[in-house]
Amino acid sequence: MQTFEMLLYGTNDGRTDPLYDENSKKWIAGGQGFKDALSFVETVYKEKLGPDVSDALDPNVMTRVRGEWLPQGKLGIALDGSWLPQDWLPGSGHEWPEWSKKLGLAAMPTQNGQAPGKVSMSGGWTWSIPAKAGNPDLAFEFIKTMQTKANAQKWYVANSGIAVREDVAEDPAYVDAQPGIKFFTDLVATTHYRPAYPAYPKVSTAIQEAMEGVTTGDTSVDEAASNYADALKDATDNQVVER
Repeated sequence: MQTFEMLLYGTNDGRTDPLYDENSKKWIAGGQGFKDALSFVETVYKEKLGPDVSDALDPNVMTRVRGEWLPQGKLGIALDGSWLPQDWLPGSGHEWPEWSKKLGLAAMPTQNGQAPGKVSMSGGWTWSIPAKAGNPDLAFEFIKTMQTKANAQKWYVANSGIAVREDVAEDPAYVDAQPGIKFFTDLVATTHYRPAYPAYPKVSTAIQEAMEGVTTGDTSVDEAASNYADALKDATDNQVVER
């Protein structure tokens, strides 16, 4: 979501989903947009515009991004999200009180500047009650209490999250609570959401494998795209449409 899908969703017309075709209810394999996104990743590492490959593939790389590279001015651009400032709050272990003066925020542009001109990806979260909860009515009352305006607002600010209540999003106390909150909240109007289907985790793994291939140089863009198409068929029981 923070790398490849940001690129991929910026290659289309901003209306159709480049990963999943809602009309046919099938996953999309191939396509120039997919290859263009891989080509961007390939260029970053071929031309040494990003971190060393060993660092990029390190499972702890984001800890270094948040705790070292950004605060120390060693990283020019990080594709990240609204949650990032929580790592710099007092008591976080990576305190960086001056981050908003040192670090700028900018929306990710679409590939050719096509409307809407920017691209954003969102995952999502929820409060939920298990089907076998022992006391679902009380659990629901608890959720209602957590999601009152006052409690929800406190949670969003503490978690550097984006308000899901419009009355909170419009409240000056929320908007002014932390630098960047308004910027990220305004992106919701044009954000995309990863396909919420059971096969998505496997699709996500196939994307990561395609990315890793071009990052290390072990596979070409065409080979990685072809391998992804094959993996996609296995991941979705062949529910695939070619582009």
